[in-house]
Amino acid sequence: MKRIENETSRMGKSSFMQQIALLFLIGFFVGAAFYYIFQNSFSGLFKPFETQLSVWPENTYPFSYKMVQAVWNHGRFFILFWLLSVTRIHNFYQSVFILYTGFRNGFLVLFFLLGKGSVGILWYLLSLFPHALVFIPLYLFSFAWVKEKGHRREHKKLVFLFLGIAFFAACFLEARYNLTLMANMAL
Repeated sequence: MKRIENETSRMGKSSFMQQIALLFLIGFFVGAAFYYIFQNSFSGLFKPFETQLSVWPENTYPFSYKMVQAVWNHGRFFILFWLLSVTRIHNFYQSVFILYTGFRNGFLVLFFLLGKGSVGILWYLLSLFPHALVFIPLYLFSFAWVKEKGHRREHKKLVFLFLGIAFFAACFLEARYNLTLMANMAL
């Protein structure tokens, strides 16, 4: 009996991850197609983007400003996810969020590829580094925890503390290192 439960549990997790991957890929290809179809509208944006990055080291924005900006950019989606996780539409929001994330990444890949050629892949990967190394597992854990009704478990305060620390660590990594790394790439 225990073996059957374990196999079912693994299959459920596998199909859950497949669903996330499928939604992300659908969004990714729609975002890439959107950029490709409307590339003439976006073609003039790469040069100003590069110029902004090259003067970034000269900007004297305080770290607190960059940190607040990172928390706002990521926090509104994260907080909305957790607020909706106790409602009936949490699966819908999760699906929309994954589609949107895929769309955004597909758009960015083509933005960088068509703007810089094959080096654009490096630009794209650098735009996700290092904060995505924390955000991706953070969101995957959050999706799985809510799906398994984890918010009703015993250690919920400890998990929320861990999620909060991981979220702010990812925002810190983005605010401190991401734009600096990309500015060094632009030079």
